[in-house]
This record gives sequence, C-alpha cells and structure tokens, in this order.
Amino acid sequence: MDASKLKTYLKCPVCLDIPRSKIFACSNGHKICESCYDKIRTTANMNAMLCPNGRCKYDNPPRRNRDLEYIVENSDVKLSCSRPLCQVEMAKDNLLKHEVECEFRTVPCPHTTCEKEIVFKQVEDHIKRVHQDVCRVLQRPKKRIMNSLLHNCDWKLYVWEQCKVQFYPQIVKRNGDWYFWVKIKEGPIVASQWKFSVKMENKDTGYRMEFSGSVHPVDLKVDQQMETGDCLRMSSKNVEKLQDVKECFKIEFKVFK
Repeated sequence: MDASKLKTYLKCPVCLDIPRSKIFACSNGHKICESCYDKIRTTANMNAMLCPNGRCKYDNPPRRNRDLEYIVENSDVKLSCSRPLCQVEMAKDNLLKHEVECEFRTVPCPHTTCEKEIVFKQVEDHIKRVHQDVCRVLQRPKKRIMNSLLHNCDWKLYVWEQCKVQFYPQIVKRNGDWYFWVKIKEGPIVASQWKFSVKMENKDTGYRMEFSGSVHPVDLKVDQQMETGDCLRMSSKNVEKLQDVKECFKIEFKVFK
C-alpha cells in the first residue's frame, strides 16, 4: 500500500487526522482517535455514546484497535502537527521536536504582569500593540535601578538583542523576595544552548551578588521559572545592601553559549 492510501486508511473519520495515541473501535469496528472519543464522551454518558460513523455502540471501557496503533507507530506515514493553524506534516520522531518549537504554539506574554497566552508567531505584534508604553530596548546589558521603583511592581519589559536573538532580562517580586533571570524569545531547544550571568553591586560598599544559570525559554511562566532555580534570588535585606546613597544599584548581565 502506497503512503497516500495508507494515510487515508489510518485517518480518524471525525477529525481526519492520523491518530497519535490510542485508537478505539465501536462494536462494528469503526475507528476513532482518542481525542475525538473524549470529546464525544464529554457530551454524552457512556450508555448513550454512539459511534459517529454508524450510530453503533461502544464497549465500556472502549475496545482498542491495536493493529492500527501498531501500524501508526511503526510506519513512515507523516503525521500532522497538533498546533492549530500549523500545516506541517512529518514523521513522528521529527514531529515531536518540531512541536516544541512550532511558531504556532501558544506561549505566555514575556511581560511578567501580563502572561496572556498568545501564539508565538504573534509575540512581537502583541508587545507593540499592548505593551509599547512599558517596553524598552537596552543599548547595553547594564542598568541602573532606583530601588524605589522595585517596591510596588515588576520590572518593565526590557529587550536585549544579541546575535539577532531577542532576550528579556527580568526582575519580579514574589512573596517578599526579588528574582532575576533572562528569558529568550525561543523555545526550550534553542534556550538550552544559552547561559547567563548577572552581577548586582553597591559601588560605595563593595557589596555584591552574582549568579550564573540557564536562559529560560519564552514558553515558561513566572512561577515555572522560579521553580527551575535558574535565577538570582534576593531578599529585601539584600536589596537594601545593594542600594547606594542615591538609593540605586547597578545590574550587569551577560548572555553566552
């Protein structure tokens, strides 16, 4: 059987995609993918569930079509990307890697006080449309911070560009502590290639804090980034020691491979 015929044979008759996990069958053997089956189950109780192909009944639990599952798992048939609007089709092993970085996946807005879920491809448009008044492009990876600006809100959305890649150095305050990390406008595969270091210093006293860690992908939300531990954590006492006589302190960071 050639690839096009095999693909037609394996497609779920409801969503018209090739199933990527379990394949169920009704009492007459009509196939349905797990995703479509779950959608039907949410709108009907088990006794009233009928196959959309022939109004046949399903067993409880539904029987599996393991022969078709085996064919999908071991054939070279191309599968569709699960991201809405993405038209990419490729072999299963390659598709899993693609979906992690797919430009049609949803990611949280990089502005820490927003975090609205948006399509990755539209991140820059969202920032220009919604956060233009708080977005700042850094000319160098240094910043002088007034401590008074840190007390009531997260840092503004700063953008640093290096090697034609955008980075977001971020400071947030959660539960009385301050956190600093660097996020990249890329997915986890690209992010894993980058590291960052940061130094905060009070020039008057010589007190400083330093940290090195992994750059975070744009896919992570604030709470997820904090859980990784790849961030500089500062208590209120640390921040007080960092500020100079003008109630400011300097921050300097680097991103590198």
